[in-house]
Amino acid sequence: MGERYDRERELAAFAEFVADADREPVVVVAGCGAGATVEALREYDVAAYGFDASRSILETAPPSTRERLLEADIRDEGLVASLREAFEIDEIDVFVTECMLSFLTVDEATAALGRLRETTGVGAVLHLIRIDPPVAAQEGDIDATILLPAEWRAACDPDGADIWRDAMERLDLPPSEPGDDGGT
Repeated sequence: MGERYDRERELAAFAEFVADADREPVVVVAGCGAGATVEALREYDVAAYGFDASRSILETAPPSTRERLLEADIRDEGLVASLREAFEIDEIDVFVTECMLSFLTVDEATAALGRLRETTGVGAVLHLIRIDPPVAAQEGDIDATILLPAEWRAACDPDGADIWRDAMERLDLPPSEPGDDGGT
């Protein structure tokens, strides 16, 4: 049997790869929910933080993670400034949208991601896309925008500046293993 795939380990290795060598890598997770990804990344020595628009879901986070989470919305024009102030960070090496773009319209996502790309100090932007509707959409409580990663990219990122992945598949980000320099 092979080794179990660890998405957070791969994300941590990627963050280390893109970060300045003289400091701990910084990852911000948009749509973090109760902070499971933030907590897992911390186990790999990543300065991980998250935000979510739902206060009630943030309140379910473990106390040790809660201080690294913020109630915020990706559509907020001053989002990155708020993150920097709340978490006392300057650089964001990897900004991850974690299965949350479906809560936005294509126009909202395009505007928010455009602002994010234009912000100095934000490095790689990674989008994890799920093509199944959120539970709230399945129950009819909200509308959802369900697109494949390639469709989101075409709509919101025609220049291909960001990284787009199906959240249910391997990330396949460089480096493939911690300590790998990514060059092959």
